[in-house]
Amino acid sequence: MEANIIHLATVTSTQDVAREMTPRRVGTVIIADAQEKGRGRRGHVWLSPRGGLYMSVIMQSDPLLSLRAGIAVARALQKLGIDARLKWPNDVLAKGKKIAGILIEASAEIAIVGIGLNVDSVPLPEATCVERETERSVTRDELLHAILREIRIACGDDIIRAYRELCCTIGRTVRVSSAAGKDVTGIASGIDRDGHLLVVDGRNKHTIVGGDCEHLDAGV
Repeated sequence: MEANIIHLATVTSTQDVAREMTPRRVGTVIIADAQEKGRGRRGHVWLSPRGGLYMSVIMQSDPLLSLRAGIAVARALQKLGIDARLKWPNDVLAKGKKIAGILIEASAEIAIVGIGLNVDSVPLPEATCVERETERSVTRDELLHAILREIRIACGDDIIRAYRELCCTIGRTVRVSSAAGKDVTGIASGIDRDGHLLVVDGRNKHTIVGGDCEHLDAGV
């Protein structure tokens, strides 16, 4: 994937800019200094002050693209010495605190991959940032190119295997608010070949296609 990078100052959201582009060319990357209406999965607000990395990448649609993007961000952060892990489906955590989030908006052929990464500031007390975790200054440009490089590398990987290795949700007690509107509480027993979360609740085994996942135990 050859990247065509477009750098903007302040936008409503990089997802909006990418969606409104005509034509939408695969490999186009929108990066903004700040977002006025950044958003996350399922309509959640993503606080986007200056100093963070806010980017959207136009890619070919792929049912596992959400997992691939999470893998790419986690690997890029690990190479900086950050113990980055993935909370299903694609929150990126460092020491249990959220450091990055991913939003996929897709049509049949084209997907827009939105990535928000806290670089030098922490918008919420339950979050963290790259500078805090590395105790040094890392430029947004360095992070941008590291993530794009890892996205390219992940194209040839066994995505499910790689995701399972990075996922800190497996084995945890979780509560999942599913996209179907049903809450499920139990033990996250694994990730299936389609990237869905498997949750065991007593004798019942649930396959969660999408939703918000909360870790209820402290983990390891």
